[in-house]
Amino acid sequence: MTLQEAKQSVIDEFSMFDEWLDKYEYLIELGKGLAPFPEEKKTEDRLIKGCQSRVWLDYSLQDGQLFFTADSDAIITKGIISLLINVYSGRTPQEIVSDDFSFVEQIGLRQNLSPTRAGGLASMIETIRKIAQDNDKVLTPEDVKELAPLYDSVILALKQVYDPEIPVNIYDLGLIYELNIDKSRHVFIKMTFTAPNCPMADEVLEDVKHNVELTPGITGCSIELTFEPVWDQSMLSDEARIALGMDPEM
Repeated sequence: MTLQEAKQSVIDEFSMFDEWLDKYEYLIELGKGLAPFPEEKKTEDRLIKGCQSRVWLDYSLQDGQLFFTADSDAIITKGIISLLINVYSGRTPQEIVSDDFSFVEQIGLRQNLSPTRAGGLASMIETIRKIAQDNDKVLTPEDVKELAPLYDSVILALKQVYDPEIPVNIYDLGLIYELNIDKSRHVFIKMTFTAPNCPMADEVLEDVKHNVELTPGITGCSIELTFEPVWDQSMLSDEARIALGMDPEM
């Protein structure tokens, strides 16, 4: 069942009841159908903030899809969170992030809750959306395979930038501590210099950003400069050692 079909199914179910008392009973039955939530997972970090009752929400990411489990100490609230995870569990993070949760308005749920419960519903929705946003950045195996050639291209671009005092490129010098490319093809680089007081630091950073952003397929580049750990010669590549007349085995 697609996300749209799941939402329409909820709308159709609620339309079968004329009275909200009956709809509340339906929510209670939904809550009873929740899978058991382990007591050891009822921890502070899994509590949804902003709910009048206690609501625990946990999730896992499997094959690019989010799966939710939940529980609450109040029967109506338990039904509400059950309704939400029945719709959104098994969806990709992108599906959830892109959705507007408008089916909640269409069934009149928010309008027929007390102000405190309506606030709790909003907190549940925002928590599910936040989890999806955080996990939308996680790369799937397909993403990793697709990005592999880009890593090679970015490394090649980095090898065109040289240290101002040592005739070796910054990549083989070991100045690049971290290199990541996200789903949007934005590059994040954490790098250092051989010494904190490098007089050409700004120019080198500008060259790194310029070269990387010129790489076909790359949408942007962010650089974080660090001096932890402090650079030393053990970070040199074999190519750099040979270029500097050093023993590559050292």
